Amino acid sequence: MIDMTFLLITFFIMSIRFGQQGEERVKLPNADQATSMTDQRVELIAVNVTKDGRYLINGVEQSSSDFLRYVRARKDESKKIEIVVRGDRGSEFNAVQRIMRLSAEAGVRDVSLAALQTTDSGAAE
Repeated sequence: MIDMTFLLITFFIMSIRFGQQGEERVKLPNADQATSMTDQRVELIAVNVTKDGRYLINGVEQSSSDFLRYVRARKDESKKIEIVVRGDRGSEFNAVQRIMRLSAEAGVRDVSLAALQTTDSGAAE
């Protein structure tokens, strides 16, 4: 029984670390109207766009064609997909726009842009 407990603890620790991988490379812009979104029936695909225009999905660098293949494969397996683009505040918008176009080409219509919500004092949360 103790072995199973340690196995579960190890699994949860590793899944938390892999879930946050790649997020530290992107500094999100601030937005007054930013809201938090969660829906368990929707598969979220977070795409990080780095300052130099590279794409990271789950911490792994992907090319445009790799991204398109990945989204099409996920769309075949899942009923509803939403893509969240986490663009670095120093990145070119063309890189973000390219992800939006590729998402539409793959048949995904729900694409969101991530930003940090600002407080009344102007600081990001």
